[in-house]
Amino acid sequence: MEFGIVGTSIWQQNMPLLARLSLDKESRTKKLHLLKSRLGAKELIYLSTCNRVEFIYMASPKNSGTRILHNIIDFFFKDGRELSFFPNDFYQYTGRDAIRHLFRTVSSLESLVIGESQITGQFRQAYLEALDSGLADQMLDSISREALTAARTVKRETNLGTGTLSMATLAAEELKVWTDTKKNSNIVLVGAGIMTEKLARSITESLTAKILFVNRTLSEAEKLAARYDSKAISLESFLKNPPPVSAIVSATAAPKPIFDSSFLKRLQRSGSCTLCIDLAMPPDFSEVFKNDNCVRLIDIGQFKSRGQNNLRQKFIEAGQASEIIGDSVNKYLAEQIEISIKPIFQKSHRDSIKLARKAFDDLFSKKVTSLPEEDRHEVIQLVTKLIGFSSYQPVKTLSNRLVQLDPEINLFRYSSNKEKSK
Repeated sequence: MEFGIVGTSIWQQNMPLLARLSLDKESRTKKLHLLKSRLGAKELIYLSTCNRVEFIYMASPKNSGTRILHNIIDFFFKDGRELSFFPNDFYQYTGRDAIRHLFRTVSSLESLVIGESQITGQFRQAYLEALDSGLADQMLDSISREALTAARTVKRETNLGTGTLSMATLAAEELKVWTDTKKNSNIVLVGAGIMTEKLARSITESLTAKILFVNRTLSEAEKLAARYDSKAISLESFLKNPPPVSAIVSATAAPKPIFDSSFLKRLQRSGSCTLCIDLAMPPDFSEVFKNDNCVRLIDIGQFKSRGQNNLRQKFIEAGQASEIIGDSVNKYLAEQIEISIKPIFQKSHRDSIKLARKAFDDLFSKKVTSLPEEDRHEVIQLVTKLIGFSSYQPVKTLSNRLVQLDPEINLFRYSSNKEKSK
């Protein structure tokens, strides 16, 4: 099998392409199973955030690489709708490069805001959903757990996350500036995901504004409202009759804009200007909001420059984190090689144990006859451990050496535990 990643992100600067590759929650699982079949992939994880979409797969070499990318393009553009994109709007990684990219992504080294922790949770959720829905199995489970371990190591051993701005805190700063001179500010939070909760927490801690939670499923909004002593209404009610608000922050997974020109007209009845922050992909606000004098619209792209400033500030920490990622990748690769070559040494280990037991039986019966049974057992246990160490230490040394010598080594030609048990 070959491990690979195909994706696009805000760094490729093709936001329409990023939006087209985003799948809504309602039909996501069904579409991903169909995509997995079309790709000929054995396992698949779909990672979709506000600034990236990635297809993380395990497939046979004949179905990987360029063929995977072409099949993804055919799948998402089969309806004939045109969208301008170029080869460099996608990135592709396989083998060691894919492992390194995954570890860096989960550790937030590829994020718009370097050091933010949200991506780690987003990947964990994506990988668990893939397991639960049968899209992923033991091979991607193994590498995903290692990626999350690497992220924890980066967080523990560097200052990369210290004082880091996230998308939620950047949005909260904009809200603070916008509402600073306004009395009785009302802020609408649309959506019920991780981003919405982080925003609610930031607003509660640093602003005096009131929060109105809005969601397509009212019960989800009511849960958040109860947690933050606020109010909640359904998305349908809010769209039909929006109350006077100071700001709207939206972070949903809707397949198309939920705020259109008709909503804008209803919003303008209040007579005051509104700050609209769009943290969704695809965008939740239609293009008409960009040209309206009574609206200030901020979207993901406008946060990009701040993310670049954050990258400069975090240069030293990012370098240290990259070294940790490199060590984590090599450690993981070496462990996978060990799995493959340990059987070579197992017969030698068994023969050595058998020979040692026979020698000790002879020793205790003929020469060291007065040694108590408990002490005899302790001696045998110690020698067994020493034999194990001497038998398998070459495996570790050889595995580490192979990782250093062969940058193109294929590590995934091994059977899963299920297959081995058969």
